[in-house]
Amino acid sequence: MEKQRLKQAILRTLAYFDLSAYPLTATEIKNWLYQYEVLDFSDLLIVLEEMKTQNYLEEKYGYFYLFGKEENIENRRRSLVVSELKLKKARRAVKFIRGVPFLQAIFVCNTVAAGTATANSDVDYFIIARHGRVWLVRFFTNLILRLFNLRTYGENSSDKICLSFFVDDNNLNLEKLKVSDDDIHFSYWMTQMIPIYDPNNYWKNFLSANYWLKDYYPNLLNNPVFLGLVGQGSVTKVWKKLLEMMWYGAYGDLIEKQAHDWQMLKMKLGIKEKALLNNNGVVLNDGVIKLHENDSREDCAKQWEEKSRQIVDSL
Repeated sequence: MEKQRLKQAILRTLAYFDLSAYPLTATEIKNWLYQYEVLDFSDLLIVLEEMKTQNYLEEKYGYFYLFGKEENIENRRRSLVVSELKLKKARRAVKFIRGVPFLQAIFVCNTVAAGTATANSDVDYFIIARHGRVWLVRFFTNLILRLFNLRTYGENSSDKICLSFFVDDNNLNLEKLKVSDDDIHFSYWMTQMIPIYDPNNYWKNFLSANYWLKDYYPNLLNNPVFLGLVGQGSVTKVWKKLLEMMWYGAYGDLIEKQAHDWQMLKMKLGIKEKALLNNNGVVLNDGVIKLHENDSREDCAKQWEEKSRQIVDSL
């Protein structure tokens, strides 16, 4: 019975990553294994080998994938190269905005973080701001990146920075933004983020705030090794601290309100209408700015459930 549960968890995990044609190594399967805690890695390896002989999955070059999906290996290799190149551009762009006052951390998310980017993909930032200053941070990051032609605009999106998700440090727990109890894409999306600017280790705070992720991925690593973090920079650090001192307190609250009102005025009517739907696709409030107009999470969950049901029922 226990081995059967492990097989089901493996297939459900691979079924999700198959949606983006992304095979996994054995270690990755363990780390992202859906709702099953692995106490002994060797047990997982034994079951993986058994499932290969039963034609439930295949393995090549150390990658495991659903039976008959060998083409996913080349897709992953190609996407990883593209994603790494875009990640380097993401780090370079951070240097232009790390001096924005009250900006606490920047994580890369979406396709670049997941390693599934294509040549036309943009680079999505997840940005953490100081409490009460999220609209001010969005105003300045957007302004600076546009001045240097680094911001997505219209059809010009390849390699550009997309600023679609901001939270303040009082809103690190994103559970309330799920579209369902089993929001599979959102939970995986969160675990795949890559910190690229995090001088105060907000990644640790972010994982702690989202403790509920452990219910989905009990083997999730809390302390991964991060490579390529962008530093603070001595000059920008001084300039940033000075502006934060000037905009602290009541005067800063006034500037924050003005930044909010101006951006809401400029924002497309369609976005504001979607925010009123309260479906967590578009969120506009004092602590969270989420601008995912084409939120595909529900469709993804349905595809995953259907694929999972088909392959798990065959066990």
